[in-house]
Amino acid sequence: MRWLKTLLVGVLPLLSAFQYVEGSRILFISAIASKSHKGFFNAVIDKLAGNGHQITIVSPYKPSKERANVREIALTDLDITLILPNLFEGNALTGPKTLLSVAPGICSEALGKREVQDLLKEKFDLGIVSIFLSDCFLSLFHQMKIPVMQVCPTGPLGPIGAMAGIPTFPSFVTNPFLRSFHPLTFMQRMFNTLADTGGSLAMEYIMMPNMEAECRRRGLCPVDMPSLLELKHNATVLMVNSVRGMESPPRPSMASIVYVGGIHCQEAKPLPKDLEEWVAGSGKDGFIFFSLGSVVKPSTMPEQYRQALVKAFGSLKQRVLWKWDEDTMKDLPPNVLLGKWLPQQDILGDSRLRVFITHGGALSTQESIYHGTPVIGLPVFADQMTNMAEVQEQGWGRVLDWKELTPELLRDTIQTVMTDERLRAEVKRRSALMRDTPQDPGQLANYWVDYVIRHNGALHLKSPILTMPWYQLYNVDVWLTVAGAVVLVLVLLLKIFLVILRCLTSRFKQKKD
Repeated sequence: MRWLKTLLVGVLPLLSAFQYVEGSRILFISAIASKSHKGFFNAVIDKLAGNGHQITIVSPYKPSKERANVREIALTDLDITLILPNLFEGNALTGPKTLLSVAPGICSEALGKREVQDLLKEKFDLGIVSIFLSDCFLSLFHQMKIPVMQVCPTGPLGPIGAMAGIPTFPSFVTNPFLRSFHPLTFMQRMFNTLADTGGSLAMEYIMMPNMEAECRRRGLCPVDMPSLLELKHNATVLMVNSVRGMESPPRPSMASIVYVGGIHCQEAKPLPKDLEEWVAGSGKDGFIFFSLGSVVKPSTMPEQYRQALVKAFGSLKQRVLWKWDEDTMKDLPPNVLLGKWLPQQDILGDSRLRVFITHGGALSTQESIYHGTPVIGLPVFADQMTNMAEVQEQGWGRVLDWKELTPELLRDTIQTVMTDERLRAEVKRRSALMRDTPQDPGQLANYWVDYVIRHNGALHLKSPILTMPWYQLYNVDVWLTVAGAVVLVLVLLLKIFLVILRCLTSRFKQKKD
């Protein structure tokens, strides 16, 4: 019996430490988000709900279907697509700058909604908030006195990584808005450093204070509440949409950063009957899929772009499946089929697909890798440019510029990508890498949600970087002191040498006289 007692004494504490947190009530906030962001969030929520957790999500979009263990609060008047300008006009930063300028007001407006404030009357075990311009909701979790996690629909790059307590090295980790890749030249490192520093300073000293000031002005942030920046730092665990083993080049991270990239990816299912019949009609030539995602409204593109696409598609032997936001299109070629909604992953996993022409959003890029599909990028704004430039750099696709788009260029690029076996081999290799992970991202998300609840926020994982001045973090003061000491020693040695030299010179003159 002694061995049984020893076993119980040793095992019971472990069982207690790793107890399963069953049926926790989780409040998930993504009040300012694109539909693509919600696609990633929904994948996380589905995994948590499937594990028995009760999820309440606040987002700008109505649910497409009812889900077990999931309640949705839709703030439809805060859909960012109603705020964004025509994304085909301006430059890559036009959309992000617009969002940053209106984010403090929109966040507080969402927080002040009656259905949101009514959540204070309910009991939750955990809050999860999007790191994307929704920081005013940290005040809601503060009033509920519950632990908080953050979730990011992209990788932990630039200001996002810095705000999460990850050491930043702009010497080789490039800013998501700069299309440069390691190894960087001196000027690239210079611009990269300035971009990262500028972004971090803007978030910490402009965005967060403005968001807090607006929240307090509307009476939504309690007077005795700590600053939003302090609350943000206490949300130690961050789930990011990135595959750790595929970051290029590999970069530093922290124990509190949870990589669940690809959680939304799934094996392809058979196509719907009508779409299957259309694809089957393509024969051995196969078909091409073209989509600009869920944020970009394709019908707003300039007419010369649409004409270039129509002429190029009409000249192909392949059929073309085109995601378009209207029912019809004038002068549509007979080999082109339009669709307002299309099952993208089922299409990407179809063996008859030859090329995916994409805007280059993070989710579409990941899905392309997962299903081993080569791409042609036609990026429109934000990080899409860098995503597609990276694809071309990695050798599994090509990127085109809208302003240089012609029917001939697009047709030739399509032919090149379809016939280049190296591109297809490279994306297949990357697909194998993406799938080769030690743990399913859904299991990882569930583990860390339970972990944060078990350990009341897991504040022991809080990165010291969050409270360290930059010059201490990178030992600038130490190296300046060392450099100063070395210079001082060299100056003293020089002075001693000069004194000795003068003495020797003086004695030499005396002997000579």
